[in-house]
Amino acid sequence: MNKTIQKTMLSLLMLLFMASCVATDTTKKSDDELMMEKGISAWNRQNPEAARHYWSNLKNKNQQKVYIGYIDQYGKTTKELDDIVSAPPAKESQYLTAYNEMHKTYTSLPETLRIPKKTARKMSIIASGRARALLDENKITMARDLITSATQTYGSSNKTARLLTEVEILMNNQEKEEDINSRLQKIRSTEDFFKKIDGYEGVIVLIQENAAEFKKDATAKGLQNSPSIIAAESRLTKKNQKVRLEMERKLRERQYSFKDRIGEEFARVPEGSKLGSMSIKEILAFQKEIKANVDVAYKEMEEFNRRYPSVIDRKMLRQVEKQKKDLDARIAQVIAEIRTAKEIASRGKTVMPIMIGLFNPEKGGKKGDKKSRPAHLRGSIKNTPHYWWGMVSIPKKILNDLVITMKDDRPIRVFAKNTKSGKLIKNLDDLVNRSYKIGNSWPVLNAGKQLPSHKYFIEVQKGKQSKYEGEAVIYSSFIMRTR
Repeated sequence: MNKTIQKTMLSLLMLLFMASCVATDTTKKSDDELMMEKGISAWNRQNPEAARHYWSNLKNKNQQKVYIGYIDQYGKTTKELDDIVSAPPAKESQYLTAYNEMHKTYTSLPETLRIPKKTARKMSIIASGRARALLDENKITMARDLITSATQTYGSSNKTARLLTEVEILMNNQEKEEDINSRLQKIRSTEDFFKKIDGYEGVIVLIQENAAEFKKDATAKGLQNSPSIIAAESRLTKKNQKVRLEMERKLRERQYSFKDRIGEEFARVPEGSKLGSMSIKEILAFQKEIKANVDVAYKEMEEFNRRYPSVIDRKMLRQVEKQKKDLDARIAQVIAEIRTAKEIASRGKTVMPIMIGLFNPEKGGKKGDKKSRPAHLRGSIKNTPHYWWGMVSIPKKILNDLVITMKDDRPIRVFAKNTKSGKLIKNLDDLVNRSYKIGNSWPVLNAGKQLPSHKYFIEVQKGKQSKYEGEAVIYSSFIMRTR
């Protein structure tokens, strides 16, 4: 029993000691510290204006000015808040600016001063509206920063929580979109065609997967009908379509390139000094090489068509098939001419390509205004003229013109028969229609009629310089082109 009394007395003594310590601690605080604490308590428990009585009695005038300033700032800003609530700005940009200015004031208050619930609720509602407007403009990062800061300052609500969820879904989707855009940049700079197409196909699959996941996440949170979610889904759909169209355009360009590649191969010219100096054997070998390269290009096109059947332009495919047959026939015709013509050596130098015509047109021409890929001739004359020959392919009753264009103003003549390197020129007519000559271009009008053997023979005469270079081209109408 005595032990119990002793313990009780000891406990009472300890409580008295602790109370005396607290009392002693309180007496150590200055008057300003006490006024400051009472003012903060009045602000937080009643309203900001209730703190004025205490802070007005602060002896430290600088501190008094600062804290009275907080009351005035709060009062002025809250008046502006009430005015905006009563009459919201007509323009969203003005609304956002007004919110940001008020928010800046409220967040500049010390953490010890709580924003009254009524004010916080109004600011939270305005913040939610501005975040919604930003999301509708796809300014997701700005919306995230605004609503996150608002939640930290004014507290959370159903609206802000829903907005934060929506922002999170949209930000996740935005990161995936940025990844897709980065992949597309790499794909566009990829040189290997098939790797490029594989890349496009991979991105298309990724977009579709992202779209499905995005829709699933939004639906799970009940946000599928949100304007910003619907807009993001629309962007994904458009992105998918855009990438697919971009890929298909590359595929079609590739398909069309076979037509140009085959035409260019037929019109290929020997490199360097070989032009005009090749033997008959070398010319035949060169024609066979062209034929082999045309076949390779055509087989590649067939393989391409089998690999990507869904984007094939059937009309273009038929054109290339016809082109291939036409070129094969003309290569065979050229080879036969070289092999069988007994006087071939006396014709002089051979232009390349040997045969020209609108069956192998240059790119970019319009209907009724086309020209063939050119045949080339070049050399260097010391004394006597140079003689060249080539072949044309002009359908019967078609008024095409043969035009020889030199790089300088040296004169040339064109004949329908073998001059035997000039020996028979006296007995032959020059076919150039000089009245239609323009600059250094020498035209043979209605060449199909004037060249019954489908061969032309050129005499290149001396000029101011020994070196010369020129082209032979078939025009659908040289006269119409020069008008």
